[in-house]
Amino acid sequence: MKWILCLLAIGPGDTYREFSDGRAVPVEQLSGALRAENAAGETSLALLRSKKTEGPVRVFYGASVVAPKGWIQAPRSGGAVRDNPVIRYEAEGDGELWAYYERLGSAWHRIDSTWDTRWVPDQRQGSIKLQLRVRGKDGLWSATGYVEDLSLERKKVSVKIFQAGDPGAAALAGATEAAWLVGEEIRPIPLARLGTAPAVGAALVVRFER
Repeated sequence: MKWILCLLAIGPGDTYREFSDGRAVPVEQLSGALRAENAAGETSLALLRSKKTEGPVRVFYGASVVAPKGWIQAPRSGGAVRDNPVIRYEAEGDGELWAYYERLGSAWHRIDSTWDTRWVPDQRQGSIKLQLRVRGKDGLWSATGYVEDLSLERKKVSVKIFQAGDPGAAALAGATEAAWLVGEEIRPIPLARLGTAPAVGAALVVRFER
């Protein structure tokens, strides 16, 4: 759900539940809770119990709450992947894969088990992290430790991002494809028809042949 993007990052080993409205959190599901957060940051468990917290909320639990397990099998920390790698994992429930990398600033992005890196800009060596988040049948989530220090290796292709829009003909020499990045949405566009950015804050992502 899109509202999840408003909340804070999930750390390794976190066990939590997500609620679309803090006023609807069942009191019994606060048993074993350590803390809670909403889009503004940490919020009081007492306010949750008294139904005074509105909007999306995550509730985090301690070790007394048994979390669903999961792990990423491949790749491993310190390794390298090529474009469109397959991320193998095991999960006691539904698994979500997330990748931390640089695009318009470093951030976590939801990815599929076959990670489509077509429009992922070139990354610094060892700067990528992966995390698996597992949702059990009862709605309880757990987050694995990071697979980190990963590198994205490319031999014949380079992908660059231009935050100010169309960089001009000289900067696009050798370009083969382009797309506008609007929020999290990729909008492919012919190189001959770049024109102006489709929205405020849009960036141009370009693929080059080396």
